[in-house]
Amino acid sequence: MNFVNGKIISQEESDIVLENISSMILDTLSKPPLDIDTVIDACDYMVKNLDKLEAVKRLPHLGISPALANIYLKQVGSMFDRTAIIKRLETELGQDYSKPKTITYAHSGRTAAQTRAPLGVLFHITAGNMDVLPFVSLIEGLLCGNINIVKLPQEEQGITVSLLQELMQIQPALKEYIYAFDYSSKDVFALKRLADVANAIVVWGGDEAIKAVRTMAQPNTDIIEWGHKISFAYATKDGSTEDNLRKLALNICLTNQLFCSSCQGVFLDTNDIEEIYSFCNKFLPILEQVSHENPFAFDASAKLFTSAKVTLELYHKEIETRGSDVRIFKGKNCSIIACADENLETSIMHRNIWVKPLESSKILHLRRYKNYLQTAALLCSGHEQATLSEKLIKAGIVKVSDGFEMSNYAAGEAHDGVFPLSRYTRLVSIQDAD
Repeated sequence: MNFVNGKIISQEESDIVLENISSMILDTLSKPPLDIDTVIDACDYMVKNLDKLEAVKRLPHLGISPALANIYLKQVGSMFDRTAIIKRLETELGQDYSKPKTITYAHSGRTAAQTRAPLGVLFHITAGNMDVLPFVSLIEGLLCGNINIVKLPQEEQGITVSLLQELMQIQPALKEYIYAFDYSSKDVFALKRLADVANAIVVWGGDEAIKAVRTMAQPNTDIIEWGHKISFAYATKDGSTEDNLRKLALNICLTNQLFCSSCQGVFLDTNDIEEIYSFCNKFLPILEQVSHENPFAFDASAKLFTSAKVTLELYHKEIETRGSDVRIFKGKNCSIIACADENLETSIMHRNIWVKPLESSKILHLRRYKNYLQTAALLCSGHEQATLSEKLIKAGIVKVSDGFEMSNYAAGEAHDGVFPLSRYTRLVSIQDAD
């Protein structure tokens, strides 16, 4: 589905836009800049009327569980109401972000006005592991006054365009600043054409996606990477309480481990494989119960495919590790793989995790994964928290939380340890007239 100038267009029309997009963008840039208050007003109105939006009413029909849909709505509401946006702009761009600052040249005493300006055009290439990500990424670009081009992920089910239609009804003035296309990742010609008109490419995805963008982008096009990350839980004996484990199980089941911030597995503060097995025996019934309380939102065919895929991967794991310390603890619609190694890796996902030993004295060894680290759920006692948090941060983790909050976003929280709005703007200075 393609969306240009405030309306859905056909593939033929989309190809015509592709040929003329450079001149269309120049036409927009020749006009007065986008008034950020216009964006704020539209977002504020939208989140205050979320329950009335057709896009929101469609969520249950898109394979999104009611619990996850509720989390999405709360997060979008907390991110994009007027108070939250203004606070975010002040936090990320400075208290007086909209006011010029005077700078002085030492050799002459002359002054200049320094202020923030948009980068110009952002080309967002988003991943399909979070349903509202394309819309959120685009709004962040709008809040900085940029023209935004979005490549919709293949798995996108129309939620982005539906939300954009709602936004255009609220504020038609934004239509020149939004382009959304469903070109395939294999359509190199189309993607390169879109990349060529952008000041920066905002890419969300794994190593292969980032590598592809780097080969596609011109040397004079910035690349802003929100790359592939891995998140996990770290648990101590004192912190492995039923309440803490249930919160972790909720993250695993609600996200199906598809987000960069989802728990892929658990490192246990031990070097004893028997303690790993004991932890798995304790956690499995909790994970199984939470999974039962939060059934898959897939349709029957997708659920059957996922179940068959997981069963096959677990079977291969059993064959590959026969005779080793690896044990597989199987529950209904979930499993835990107990391993003796200390390697950080992605899981089978869809409620199937690993558990491995990692003594607290070795946490800093995770530095070898440096830029891949994102969130750690810390399951520990109060007297252990400060020391373990410090070690995880030094290893490269950017967020430490309890199990449930791993994938939840708080207003003002950074992306992968970086404020995005500062990356979507630039500082410019204009010398004062004599």
